[in-house]
Amino acid sequence: MIRNFLKLSLLSIFISPLLISQELTSDISGSVSSSDGSVSGAQVEITYEPTNTTITRTTDSSGRYFAGGLRPGGPYKITVTAAGLLSQNETTSLVVGDTKRLSFNLASADSVDELVVTGSRITVDRDGFTTVIDSETIETTPSVTRDLKDILRLNPLVTLDDEEDGEESISIGGAHPRTNDIRVDGVSFNDDFGLNDNGYPSQRSPINFGSIEQIAVKVAPASVEYAQFRGGVIDIITKGGTNEFTGDFAYFDRGDSLMGDKLEGEDVDITKEDTAYELAFGGPVIKDKLFFYVTYSEAEISNPLRYGIQGSGAENLLDVTPDQAEQVRSAVQTLIGIDPFGPTGATESSQENTSVRLDWSISDKHRLTFNHKDVFGTDLRGSSSDRNTVALYSARYIKSEETTTNSFHLVSDISDNLISEVYFSTKETMTDQISPAGQNMPNITIDEAFGYEFVAGPDIFRMANDLDTETTFFKAKLTYYQNDHKVTAGFENSVYDTYNVFIVDEDGSYEFDDLAAVQSGSFSSYSAAGTKTGNVADGAADFQYELQSMYIMDEYSMSDTVTLTFGLRHDEYSGDDTPTNTSFLNTYGFKNGGIKGTDLTTYRFGADIILDDLSDLNVTYGTYSAKLPNVWISNAYTNTGTLTANYDSDFGNCPSTGQFSDFSFTGSNTKPDCVIASISDPANVSGKVDFIAPSFEWPKSTILNVTYNRVLPYDIDMTLTYLKSKEEEALYRIVDTGYPLIGDEPTVPTEKAPDGRPIYNQTQVRGYHAGLYNVCCGDREVFSASLSKGFRDGDTFITFAYTAQDHNNRSDMTSSTSNSNFGKTGAIDFNNRIKNRSTYETEHSFLATLTSKHYFFGSNAPTTFSLVYARESGNVKYPTFDTYTSFPGDYKSKAFGYEFNLNDDSSSLLYIPTANDPIVCYSYKCRDEGSADALAREQAVLDFLYNVWGLEGSAGQIAPRDAGNFPWQTSLDLNIVQELPGLRENDTFVITFALENLLNFIDDDKGIINYGYYSGRVPVLDLRIVEGERYDYSRNAFRYSFDDPFNIDRSTTQSLWRASLGIQYLSLIHI
Repeated sequence: MIRNFLKLSLLSIFISPLLISQELTSDISGSVSSSDGSVSGAQVEITYEPTNTTITRTTDSSGRYFAGGLRPGGPYKITVTAAGLLSQNETTSLVVGDTKRLSFNLASADSVDELVVTGSRITVDRDGFTTVIDSETIETTPSVTRDLKDILRLNPLVTLDDEEDGEESISIGGAHPRTNDIRVDGVSFNDDFGLNDNGYPSQRSPINFGSIEQIAVKVAPASVEYAQFRGGVIDIITKGGTNEFTGDFAYFDRGDSLMGDKLEGEDVDITKEDTAYELAFGGPVIKDKLFFYVTYSEAEISNPLRYGIQGSGAENLLDVTPDQAEQVRSAVQTLIGIDPFGPTGATESSQENTSVRLDWSISDKHRLTFNHKDVFGTDLRGSSSDRNTVALYSARYIKSEETTTNSFHLVSDISDNLISEVYFSTKETMTDQISPAGQNMPNITIDEAFGYEFVAGPDIFRMANDLDTETTFFKAKLTYYQNDHKVTAGFENSVYDTYNVFIVDEDGSYEFDDLAAVQSGSFSSYSAAGTKTGNVADGAADFQYELQSMYIMDEYSMSDTVTLTFGLRHDEYSGDDTPTNTSFLNTYGFKNGGIKGTDLTTYRFGADIILDDLSDLNVTYGTYSAKLPNVWISNAYTNTGTLTANYDSDFGNCPSTGQFSDFSFTGSNTKPDCVIASISDPANVSGKVDFIAPSFEWPKSTILNVTYNRVLPYDIDMTLTYLKSKEEEALYRIVDTGYPLIGDEPTVPTEKAPDGRPIYNQTQVRGYHAGLYNVCCGDREVFSASLSKGFRDGDTFITFAYTAQDHNNRSDMTSSTSNSNFGKTGAIDFNNRIKNRSTYETEHSFLATLTSKHYFFGSNAPTTFSLVYARESGNVKYPTFDTYTSFPGDYKSKAFGYEFNLNDDSSSLLYIPTANDPIVCYSYKCRDEGSADALAREQAVLDFLYNVWGLEGSAGQIAPRDAGNFPWQTSLDLNIVQELPGLRENDTFVITFALENLLNFIDDDKGIINYGYYSGRVPVLDLRIVEGERYDYSRNAFRYSFDDPFNIDRSTTQSLWRASLGIQYLSLIHI
């Protein structure tokens, strides 16, 4: 019975929930007893063996002891001595934020034989579902790119959207990927501003595998020290120096020579370069006192684009020759006098990671840690060719990003029962996005040339784009141990400074019907924006906001089998005000405000119950503040309508001929003189205004998490977890609807479309007024079951897990700008959304892992094999109307009244007609109903929607935002690690071979990654409302074919098997 109890407790270190909070340290507590009862005055010596750092505690009158503020990891040796009793010791490791409970039963010095049968009881506080991953697991888990995402997926609640290399996102429990909180040594290592899909503050994984001591992936912790998340927390602790010098050099090759060349019977010629190396060195500066650990890594990657012209080396080749592309390039260069460059077939990126850690044992009572990290990377991104579009090189942009963090962490033992922690950190991120052709160039769109759309010049979002952010964090915390209570109280202060230049369409955009129009200089449309002063820097949002938090928490050990946690936290937000837009104020009666004056109080409860020697139960319930990408807040400071304006033809006296030659330009300006005059005119108040609604409150989640662990017969370990979350949502709503407001709340328009949905009355082009509101409530339910078993004395370990998700919300908020967030997720009425299935939901997922260690070449040369199998259901898909139009006169009939920036995502859910539907016609503008063509069109549309989409049950209704799934994704990855003796004693030579997509390696018809558009929408039919009464279904959406009903793409690079060959040398010097 004791053996099973110990098995359960030790297993929980690896797969079960733990007490993890937003902190850097760990605790040990417990009791000392003998056959006569509690032992007071016993000495408990706790030694962190790598640095020989020791603290000593004395048990109180009830035999209890407490030790806090300890460094996570291990091994720790705990030795207990007491007069007249035999000493006893235990070796263990600690998890960040964990309170490890170790109780000892000492035998009498006169009863030596009793020592054999006396076992220590090891228990771990559990607090929300958590997976803890140690450094050995990290190094043996398959990961060709050595990316954190490949390690995080070992938590069965983690799902990856990684169909395209470099565009990965990580969702925990079906939540928004940008609501995760990645922390490295206590410092937020997120993309705080919210522009990167992966959530990292970098293009690639922001930390080297070799520098990681431990990762904890946590869901719903009870500790109030943790806040500002919705999905989960990824808590990373890095390695520190020890009393031994260690060195580590590794080189990895993962280019096209280690990549498949055939898919589904077809030869594939991919050019890919990808190499990386990593360095690490650590040791003592002063033995037993001061230690250092430094790391550096560099990676260079060149990937093919998904689509490119003939001979480009892209994954998918378009029917455009280099000569045809050169004709387009020449025409654009002749027109504007700037070389737009030709198409490209590859994207390049590089990244450097640097870290420095110092640990100083000042005395037995004071410990100080300093961490410095720097991540710098560049990536060629931006407008790329797709199945319908050819993008010239100037349409792309080089994104450079550097994040630098510094932190100090001081732990002081004021007494045996009172511990203080003081923490201070800074984080600075600088981001630039520049076109290879420079920023002083307009955007050119050619609607048709050689059967494709062509684009050149910086896209409208990159013309004036410069971002610098700085975050300063301070934390002071006291932990007091008294009898059965551990009381924690703390104060935190976070200050966010943002400088953001973001002027959409600052250099102007021309649209041409075809190549001949470019050659003659005849454009069909023109748009532009800029600052009132003409100086781009004057359009910057330069603001600061602050979060102050206070909390208190009590962890009460009612008995050896029951621990309860109670906590309260208060968060208060304050910040700079936004410039007042007088026109906005006069129109709506309230100011275009910022974040100032929002606060939130949350509570937590946790219960950890050991049911018997084979099972335990953990319950967490409480409220949690959500994490919002800072860009959603920044929008209110960037787009105030006071510093910038759109070009408006009512001002500036621009010629209306549509001829480029009729414009006049001064100096190197890309905008015509008359356009600049229009923008600078004080009466021109066109453009978009973003604001934070006066009624906005910081959204929170109410979460219940129940986790049950049990050892089953045949030593099979089972974990069941259930999570239910009720979530207030932040989303955008427009107020320039043409209808009155009630307070700051927009009302529903009275004008209706044929199926009853509202039609709005917007009139601008690239101009609207959108506020960040919060509404109640989305919901998530997650259930997960896992089984695991060890064999061969622990050298072989197998796990199986299944997870089901049910996530419904109003808006997925997939983007950064207000217009994309407003219109990207499908809806009937975008301003008054109803709950539907979230695109972040993975309805079903399966995970299996196998790790097996063998000794083919001797006990000092182990070979470790690891397999990871994952199968996930595809994301949601749904049919929509094509509503793309930039002409205000067409807004009502072709876009339900939404202006161009809000209609261009074409996400309005499609009406599914009945047979002989009175509100649908099938001839152009309903002019030829009853004709053979119209009848044939009706039959084709109905057959397609009913039988291909399976929506006959929705006939006479608007399609749900849950019309089906994109394809399932399946992966099987292999890792082999071979250790060999090094050149010197204690040195190790390591060869690593990682292979992703083993299924494709075995059979080129397997492992194929097919996927659809990430938001799920599929524009099927062109929207046209005829005389306000009928839908015209005579035309498909732009370039949409019934032969490709779901717009499925195949990811060539992810479908091919690819491998990484790594060579690593580890050196250890004893001193």
